[in-house]
Amino acid sequence: MLRTLVYLNADLASSIALRYACQLTQHVGMKLHSIHVEEPDKDGHAPGTGWVRRTWENTMLKTGEFEIAQLIIAEKSSCPKLGAPKMLVGDRDNEILREIQRESYDLFIEGALHSFTAKKLYDKLHSRLYKHIPCPVIVVKNLVNIDKIAIIVRDEIEAKKLVPMFLKIFNGAKFKLDLIYCEFQEPGKLAFKAKKEAHGTLKTVEEFLMEKQWRPEECRAIQGAPEEIGDVLRDYGLVVSPLHHSISKRSNWFQLLSHIPSPILICWQ
Repeated sequence: MLRTLVYLNADLASSIALRYACQLTQHVGMKLHSIHVEEPDKDGHAPGTGWVRRTWENTMLKTGEFEIAQLIIAEKSSCPKLGAPKMLVGDRDNEILREIQRESYDLFIEGALHSFTAKKLYDKLHSRLYKHIPCPVIVVKNLVNIDKIAIIVRDEIEAKKLVPMFLKIFNGAKFKLDLIYCEFQEPGKLAFKAKKEAHGTLKTVEEFLMEKQWRPEECRAIQGAPEEIGDVLRDYGLVVSPLHHSISKRSNWFQLLSHIPSPILICWQ
């Protein structure tokens, strides 16, 4: 059973992330755990120490507990087995990171609503949490059905690290799977290549997947601008992507990820 941690907040992003995570449990052997962090004021200072501080923290937690309880009640029909969340006070990234490291989670899931600005995604990818997180992450941008998955690749080195991470989570699941090689070019020239005409990376990764009893339904290359390829990928219930922590905001790969409206499974390289 995969140990999966879902971050909850009293907002729409967390609602769709929770529903998506519960949907995953119907296909993958995983145990869901949840966490919420109440953060201090922006200056980061708690009032006093000792009894004063404990009272302040308890008040914050009670407020947070009520809001998160309402969220869980609202989603109970789609996720009846979710237990009480772990409630913490402190810096969000630090507290989540400590929890993941302490409990050795296999997967982290959180919501981040899809928008036309890439800044929020960039800031998230370069946050302290994402820079140091030891497990793959699913960023849920929209609530969609998980019936078809796309693995996107650009070279064999990344793919050889990505595929085992994917298989650890989805081994034994019954999803339709497509394998896609991305080639970037100027807008207005979107094109598709069949496997036999595409980059050799496709064949190598396909063979590796087939050795593990995963046969992609389709293997193809997509040529186009990041926003064009992202639009093609909108029909997938999950897009699996390799990612380096040092990714640049100007890179085509980051622009592609920011334009994909589907949930993304990030496999760190």
